[in-house]
Amino acid sequence: MIFKGRLEFGNQRTYEMVTKHWATRLETYFKSDILFKSEQIFLDEEFALVLPQPHSVLYHSEKAWRGTTDMMREIVQFAIVGKLQCWCIKDGSVQELVLEPKTDKAAVLDYWLGCELVQKDGGMEEASEALSRAIEKYQRHALAYERRGYVNYKLGNYKDALYDFSKSIDIHAGNPEPHYGRGKVRMLKNEWENAVQDFDNTIKRSIALQPLFWLARLKKGECLVHTKKFSEAIPELEQYLKREFDSQNPNYRRRRRAWYLLGKALLGTGKINEALNAINQSLATREGVELLPEAEALLQRGIVRKEAGAADYKKDFESAAALGSVEAQRLLQEKA
Repeated sequence: MIFKGRLEFGNQRTYEMVTKHWATRLETYFKSDILFKSEQIFLDEEFALVLPQPHSVLYHSEKAWRGTTDMMREIVQFAIVGKLQCWCIKDGSVQELVLEPKTDKAAVLDYWLGCELVQKDGGMEEASEALSRAIEKYQRHALAYERRGYVNYKLGNYKDALYDFSKSIDIHAGNPEPHYGRGKVRMLKNEWENAVQDFDNTIKRSIALQPLFWLARLKKGECLVHTKKFSEAIPELEQYLKREFDSQNPNYRRRRRAWYLLGKALLGTGKINEALNAINQSLATREGVELLPEAEALLQRGIVRKEAGAADYKKDFESAAALGSVEAQRLLQEKA
């Protein structure tokens, strides 16, 4: 069993109601079926419930799982902001539970409206307005800052996105999402070292059962390739490629790009045959072509083949050039 997350209750009155509710329900109903003691998770000075960071791994009975998650379902509705994530792993199967407050509190309503509008075509501007209202109503709304950062990122407002992601981290550094978002902004700014740190923090604050864990590992590997730290990039990318993803996982379509990046990293360390195998794997992987155009992969294979001394490397340059690669056209002109 794995538990992670934080809930904020906003004020002393609500916090006292929560702790009283916990004590009463524990005494009258749940008794010994709760995996956490109140002194382990309640922070009086912050009016918050915080599960031990980065996450709690416990081995216990199904009864304890049901009791703990049922109690958390009750407690979460007192919160003004926060999220609890729970996983129960048994005999190879995984049960996942995400708990967030969904009440008629104004900050809660505006936050969820913003989240819904993010998913709606053309709804980004309205989403930003709703999330801003949530922040106005509760200035420590780390999740609203993260979502508004995502909206600004999608709208191309990178300075504002960087501010929002950083503000979310300042409020609650335990959430992995704003670290990931800030890392992507820093990639656009060519701040590769800082981006590596953000993606590393994302990995540390998530678990391998979450797609975000692997998305961050891939991004970290990509940044290391850009900084020519090839020997550090290779294990990141190899670990990523060892993982099996189902077709619904956002990582499924990124394996093609991961093979390509691995090929570049292997070439950078002089492992030419392995690099060629990786690039061939990339070209053979058809899912995710939109994330790695054919021309880019063919260009890289031509570069590897040239390093290997293959006589036919120009064919890849010609194919890449025919697909619009300016770099392939330049390389062909150099050899003309």
